[in-house]
Amino acid sequence: MVMAWEVAIHLLLQFLNFSLVASTDTPNIVFIFADDLGWNHVSWNNPSVLTPHMQVLAETGVILDQSYVQPLCTPSRSALMTGMYPFHLGRQHGVLAGPMPTGLSRNYTLLPEKLSSLGYATHMVGKWHLGMCDWSYTPTYRGFDSFYGFYSGSNDYYSHNTSGNGHGSGGFDFRDNEMIAFETAGTYATELFTEKAVEIIENHQTQENPFFLYIAHENVHFPYQVPKEYYDLYPDVEDDDTHIALGMVSAMDKSVGAVVDALKSTGQYDNTVIIFSTDNGGVGNLIDANYPLRGNKAHVWEGGTRGAGFIYSSLLQDIPRVYNGLMHVTDWHNTLLDIAGSQSLPDNDGFSQWEALKTGQSPSPRDTLIYNIDETDSEKGIIGAIRVGDYKYIMGESDKVNNEEGPWLFDLSDDPNESMNLVLEKPVLANELEELLLGELSTLVPADLPKGDPAGDPSNWGGVVSPGWCPATTE
Repeated sequence: MVMAWEVAIHLLLQFLNFSLVASTDTPNIVFIFADDLGWNHVSWNNPSVLTPHMQVLAETGVILDQSYVQPLCTPSRSALMTGMYPFHLGRQHGVLAGPMPTGLSRNYTLLPEKLSSLGYATHMVGKWHLGMCDWSYTPTYRGFDSFYGFYSGSNDYYSHNTSGNGHGSGGFDFRDNEMIAFETAGTYATELFTEKAVEIIENHQTQENPFFLYIAHENVHFPYQVPKEYYDLYPDVEDDDTHIALGMVSAMDKSVGAVVDALKSTGQYDNTVIIFSTDNGGVGNLIDANYPLRGNKAHVWEGGTRGAGFIYSSLLQDIPRVYNGLMHVTDWHNTLLDIAGSQSLPDNDGFSQWEALKTGQSPSPRDTLIYNIDETDSEKGIIGAIRVGDYKYIMGESDKVNNEEGPWLFDLSDDPNESMNLVLEKPVLANELEELLLGELSTLVPADLPKGDPAGDPSNWGGVVSPGWCPATTE
């Protein structure tokens, strides 16, 4: 005769066993951020671009057709890490450059910290660009178990020296966790990032907890540098900067392929969600980088903000497909927490898109996004843009190429390339959208981009970009 307490114990053991299985089945997450990658410089938008490894993931997963990012590097990375619009963080006006005595506010708990609390091992490889004047701003103090890469906005791909970007002298900028990694000098950065990413994946295969691997490539950010084998893939491209940049795209694609191979060889591929996105649109000096979209990096036109991307996972249903739901880079914060099994999502500017991405049966939870809103020092006053449904309104922006001034109103469903300004045709709608945009000014945090502090110049630190020179209380 089975006693009631024996039944209870049996059920408890079943529950505990189920919980253990559920925890070990929680998927790994690999988030790959490209730098300055244009809409037209990926193979699923332009077949002449050679990205075969990413193409396989895109065409067997979900292509993100309406995925938006910020117009610049630091703002997009801030949005990903916090789930907040940059204008709610003081990060809307530009990028962190040189020895600026500030960083991404420590008032916020960042994505890797939250994933760590859910049992994830967290690793970062590549470009940080969210502050480094004090150690508390750097990756291993913001939730990452390991960091392999550089702190600043751009480096020479071989020497790993930053130019200083007009804010003081340059210096060597490459770290293995907190240690200066002089041994990396002379090796192409993308190869270093790939080797480290593969090492992290291989070392994790015996562990039961899932991992979050954030690979923030420098490709295809200036300076344009690439090994000859990738340059030679595009013999018919005459413009040299574009020629090199396309080679850099293919070099990054090979890196993605190596990461996929490592996941497969260690048996972790089927339990990994792979996400790829650019951080902003391509730069204007590259030929047709964002074609046929209007504009480029640093502007709120579609060319600067509509990001090429995809998501791949065996968890996705009804694939392959194209997701036309409206997304913003802030959404990845809550989406990744949802994937990780968080029982409650933070109250921020993002939405979890996981149900819509996973099933293909649910609409996007987002019908509005703010591209950016920024108080400038110029006579334009406010530069910003908002989208509600298919309508996009821009104020304060100008089109220097065509010598045209706004404000602008576009119906992106009929005019995704922003060629027909509807302001005069639909003045009431334009005014309504402007009021919605200006209504956000009451929540705007003043831009936090102080002048460079000579104390942080690498010449004071043995020629190395180093933390430890700004007040620890800086927010």
